[in-house]
Amino acid sequence: MTSDTGSGYWAGRPVRVLGGSGFLGRHLVRQLAEHGAAVRTLSLGGTPLDIPGVEERTGNATDPATVRAILDGGEVVFVTAGPVGVGGATARKMGAHTAVIRTALDALPARARLVLTSSIVTLGATRGAILKEDSTDGKDVGVEYVRAKRAAEDVALSAAAAGRDVVVVNPGYLFGPDDPGPSVMGDVCLHYWRGHVAFAPPGGINVVDVRDAAVGHHLAAEHGRTGRRYVLGGKNVGYRELFEALARAAGLRRRFLPELGPVLAPGVMRAAAAIAELQHRLTGREPFPSFELVRMNTRCWFASSARAAAELGYRPRPLADTLADAFAWHAARTRVHPRGLNRLWLRPAA
Repeated sequence: MTSDTGSGYWAGRPVRVLGGSGFLGRHLVRQLAEHGAAVRTLSLGGTPLDIPGVEERTGNATDPATVRAILDGGEVVFVTAGPVGVGGATARKMGAHTAVIRTALDALPARARLVLTSSIVTLGATRGAILKEDSTDGKDVGVEYVRAKRAAEDVALSAAAAGRDVVVVNPGYLFGPDDPGPSVMGDVCLHYWRGHVAFAPPGGINVVDVRDAAVGHHLAAEHGRTGRRYVLGGKNVGYRELFEALARAAGLRRRFLPELGPVLAPGVMRAAAAIAELQHRLTGREPFPSFELVRMNTRCWFASSARAAAELGYRPRPLADTLADAFAWHAARTRVHPRGLNRLWLRPAA
């Protein structure tokens, strides 16, 4: 059972959300509105929220004048804006993370609390160890997204040390329903359910329900300590275990190699990335897989939410519930079953 606020803290409170139309942002805004907050959002556009009582605005979260107008009068500010992804063109946009947090801090109203959405990837990668907020054995694997998230965190925590009211939250990899983008991990789900993912990479991730991560943001704003980081995670799983859970959620199984066969060897993934990167140099087409993606998927991004549980009352729901809800939402809107040659190896379980 997920945690909830339910204290009346949000009723009538002026709240500002930078990045309100993203996967996490839309869940965050909806929950805030349900708790009675007076919410104003800023986003680059996309699918409208259409939530009663929410004031939606479009614009660039790095533009000082725009951000000052959005944050004016706010008592709690959530910064969820920023590009997500690895490799190629996405890596060239990562400076936006630091730019957004600097702009938000400059425009932050006096006595307002700012909650920055970071990521568990800032804790670092391991070969399977579970990290906490203060762990020091996580490795830098040379991925611009990870470095950009860390740089934004550093700016936020420096501001907290200088007297600003700032809390940082570090969600795991987000899965769940109401994902019109789809998000990065929503796209992974669809690719698997459609039969486009035959083998699992050797790494692993911390999977969290986007709805629980949103609740964790509320709890951090209400109960978090200034200058503190809080992991908002769920279940630590290897990709093979994750794909098995995705198959169960969709009622699918393999026709052969029922345990999903061997995990891809890191050397095979690096060779595929080398070919893709060479093609990129020759044609300009974005490489897939990129070297950055291989570095991400051959390590484990495991983390513990013990601090958030103890200090905030954070409680994520079971992985099976998250994936079942994600499948049901996508199934009502798009194709979620294999067809063509993909049906030769992936079929209904019944």
